[in-house]
Amino acid sequence: MQLTQKHRDSFVMWFCILLYLLMIYKWMNGLFLYQLEPHIFNTRFDINTWLLMNSGIHKWLIRNPTGWLYFDITFYLSPVLYWILYKKNQRISYVFAGIMLVINFIYLECYTLFPANSIESFTAWLLFPLLLLMPTISSFYFVLNGLRYFFLFVLSSAAIWKFVQLGIFNTEEMSGVLLYQHKEYLVTSPNAFYATFIYWLINHPTLSFTLYAVATALELIFIVGFFTKKMDPYLILLFLLFIVMDLLIMRIPYWEISPFVLTLIYSKYNSPTTFK
Repeated sequence: MQLTQKHRDSFVMWFCILLYLLMIYKWMNGLFLYQLEPHIFNTRFDINTWLLMNSGIHKWLIRNPTGWLYFDITFYLSPVLYWILYKKNQRISYVFAGIMLVINFIYLECYTLFPANSIESFTAWLLFPLLLLMPTISSFYFVLNGLRYFFLFVLSSAAIWKFVQLGIFNTEEMSGVLLYQHKEYLVTSPNAFYATFIYWLINHPTLSFTLYAVATALELIFIVGFFTKKMDPYLILLFLLFIVMDLLIMRIPYWEISPFVLTLIYSKYNSPTTFK
């Protein structure tokens, strides 16, 4: 079946739904910018961050707390404005998608400069406006598949990196990772049930390394997506398992990258330019 305008409409709808579900999750966990009330920032050594930091906007936000709320509102209001424009006048919606690309870049660069989250977790919100910019079904299809391959690369390269860094050959690796990841929690709440569980994993390096090896194998499986789309439904299930286990064992909420699942769901549709 070829990708049609109807499929694009449903993709945009689910994109907005996922964003607002994640918005509710972040608000309930006190993760909005105005809730975090940042007072310090980290410096990242990449060209995008360097350009933004030269504007001084991150320092302005620290000095002007009311700006936190304005930034939150602007970021989360733009998708619904895009959706309204998309339903009323698609030509204007493409222009607004370009505006949303800039809004997302500034907001997420600032948000992740403050020591709360890493920029890697928000790549979906940084890149998806590029997809919304596409004026034709054909261009939408090719960018959609480009984002799919990017998603597969992110997951599979994480596994390859473990081999390059030789972590997969060190049976003490996972125990050390757990100790580093949870050090603050282990110090502040040493008698809590979760701390006891983590201590148990740390003290059983063979078991913790087995979890590390299984996680590496799960990431490595995503390489198959470069050769066939038939496995995409299974890759979706593996990805959901991966982020749930990452939350339970590492306390890393990777929910923000979940919109990439849409690229696997819609990959079953053929190019609208395909002729039989």
